[in-house]
Amino acid sequence: MNKTFLALVFISISCLAQAQPAVEKINLKGTEYTVTKQIPEAQKVILGRYVYEWGKQKEEPIVLLNPDGTGLFQPHDVPAIPIEFWLDCDETGKVRKQEGVNGRYQVTLLIKYGAGSRIYPAGTYDLMGVIVVPDENYAVIYGERFKKLK
Repeated sequence: MNKTFLALVFISISCLAQAQPAVEKINLKGTEYTVTKQIPEAQKVILGRYVYEWGKQKEEPIVLLNPDGTGLFQPHDVPAIPIEFWLDCDETGKVRKQEGVNGRYQVTLLIKYGAGSRIYPAGTYDLMGVIVVPDENYAVIYGERFKKLK
């Protein structure tokens, strides 16, 4: 009976460990952030290509967020820079989000710049807010880069 009990405890702990998202700690300008690359299903709407001011002839500069936590960030008038990104979360991996009206919310990404820019040196970190506006069917970054949700 003791062996059965220990086996059940081990299985329970293993299941709980697998259910928790992986949480990392990253220091950005003296502040430690808890972040995760495991994007909950409800926040996967933030993934995709964001274009500059809908309806314009030129879609650049863009932001691209891939499911694997990589992407591109393109400043104005220069080529896109590769990025790696994480979602800001609490110690348990629950994504922090600021809720608004009509289902609107904002999440914060912590991004790490890759090689390719003198303005944004490789290996440095920054924050990027993503606002999701489901009642109007779009998400927006920096108030100027948009993507449709559906």
